[in-house]
Amino acid sequence: MINISAVIITFNEEDNIGRCLDSVRNVADEIIVVDSFSNDRTEDICRSYGVRFVQNRFGGYIEQKNFAVSHSSNPVVLSLDADEALSPELESSILEVKKAWKHDGYYVNRINNYCGKWIRHTSWYPDRKLRLWDKRKGSWGGLNPHDRVELVKNSTTSLLKGNIKHYSYSSVSGHISRINLFTDIAARSYYEAGIGSGYLNIIINPLWRLFRELVLKRGLLGGYYGIVLSGIMSFETFLKYIKIKRFYNINAPRPGALVFFNSSQTWGGGEKWHFQAALKFRDLGYPVYAIVNRKSDLANRLRKHSVPLRQLRFSNLSLFNPCKYFLVFRYFRKINARTVILNLSSDAKIGGIAAYLAGLPVIIYRRGLAAPISDSISNRFIFRKIFTRVIANSEDTKRMILLNNPKLMPHDRILVIPNWIDPYERMDVSEIYYQKSGNELVLGNLGRMVEVKGQDILIELAALLKADNVDFRMLIGGTGRLESYLKEYAVRLNVEKEVVFTGFVNDVRSFMRTTDIFVLGSRYEGFGFVLAEAMAEGKPVIAFDISSLPETIKDGENGFLLPYKDVKGMADRIKLLASDRELLDKMGEKGREMVFERFTFEKQSTELINAFGLEQAGVVKDSGRPAGSV
Repeated sequence: MINISAVIITFNEEDNIGRCLDSVRNVADEIIVVDSFSNDRTEDICRSYGVRFVQNRFGGYIEQKNFAVSHSSNPVVLSLDADEALSPELESSILEVKKAWKHDGYYVNRINNYCGKWIRHTSWYPDRKLRLWDKRKGSWGGLNPHDRVELVKNSTTSLLKGNIKHYSYSSVSGHISRINLFTDIAARSYYEAGIGSGYLNIIINPLWRLFRELVLKRGLLGGYYGIVLSGIMSFETFLKYIKIKRFYNINAPRPGALVFFNSSQTWGGGEKWHFQAALKFRDLGYPVYAIVNRKSDLANRLRKHSVPLRQLRFSNLSLFNPCKYFLVFRYFRKINARTVILNLSSDAKIGGIAAYLAGLPVIIYRRGLAAPISDSISNRFIFRKIFTRVIANSEDTKRMILLNNPKLMPHDRILVIPNWIDPYERMDVSEIYYQKSGNELVLGNLGRMVEVKGQDILIELAALLKADNVDFRMLIGGTGRLESYLKEYAVRLNVEKEVVFTGFVNDVRSFMRTTDIFVLGSRYEGFGFVLAEAMAEGKPVIAFDISSLPETIKDGENGFLLPYKDVKGMADRIKLLASDRELLDKMGEKGREMVFERFTFEKQSTELINAFGLEQAGVVKDSGRPAGSV
């Protein structure tokens, strides 16, 4: 007659541990539970069974199980996970071998309960495990998380009747979430063991796993869940090998190319930020590249400044085109990219996934839009697993990122770095947008002509000012799909002479210097880039109290904030400034001071260098500027 020690490891297993303990107490002479500091009722339940309860910080499945075995006092151990239990037949088999111990170890078949159904096909059954053995003849080994008991050479084994009943996953989504964790652990273990991964592993191994599970292991006979399990196991194999490859790519020597990924066809605040950042970091000596949309405004401007480009055709269907991912991936590998800064949400998916597969250690999504992010499975995966950090251009943008899911990603990985402007940027004096007449007040607005920018509200403002006999002109700069509508709206409100549509503005400083007051009718803004540009030229700003604008406009100091759509209030503030030029100049000066205090590249360069992972990564800067286009 031999004595058996049952050893179990746990972490937050209040739903399972009671069933497991009930199944072993008739066969075990002692029960040891090693817990990884659970924060549920696991400890209370275990102590109610009178087990030996030990807590130990989790360092890996193999390490934790060997630690548990080391606390057993009997030479023979029975090892179970908390979500497992002995079947009555297996319990009887163990009681029999207790009376007549003949081998060094005993295998058992494990049957898995998946979504409430017992699985008898695929490699999940018989899922044979060695769980009862003489600890003097073996210990836990393998590669995490796929641990196994390894016996010394010439050890004898046998198979027990009955099953270990494994209550695995209650839902398919829970299974998918779990394999993401397991493949992380497996990839690290394989990398540390020197096991590599190539493209053939990534392509062939998942296909072979699918064939093996469906056909050789008869998953097709298992019906719906047999097919589901086969597909998930194939996907798990795919994830494991791309993550192994990523470990090797991340740790490979690289010079640290900095890539700006922006597929927008049109020009806006995000494109201006990418353009200016690319030039600034190139001038600081970093190797800078860009991935852009063909024939885009950004591509044309970067080309003029000899920034190396990879130009691709992007459309709404690009997300579903594997070739796009491959082309971006190949470019990252070609230039030995280290850091990528992504712009649009579609860029975040195409560029983010390609960067992840290429092993870039720093993947940044710059968010300039103060709009909520949907709490979808794909967004949760990308924000938690793909992005190393997110740059938000305002506190309000950060708030909106987390609005639908406060746990979308760790808050400390979302950095708030406002946009910057260059107050010393060259001014093209040949750009004349309007010739002022007499003492008229010139109001300015600049932006894409889309609903969110609210130019229609400004036309209504012009109608109010005209009705009050204010001597003014309103310059609306920019282009967009609403241009024809806005011009017709101005005619309808009888302000076609007072409202001047200037078209696309190439020289923002010239435009701002033409104006006296800058007005913004936006329905929401991520940052309000044009406000800082107007303030840099000493112009007071007037806008609605929405989204991030209170972070830029200090009401009564450098401009005015009005409740949303309070057009009359906006008109009253304009009339006040028109009648008090001293106040107008004072507010303009306050705005200019704020720009130099907060919104210059010099103020933000250290934060950006740290965010891009450049200095602390030991990046070797280029001594000269790269030339040409790739």
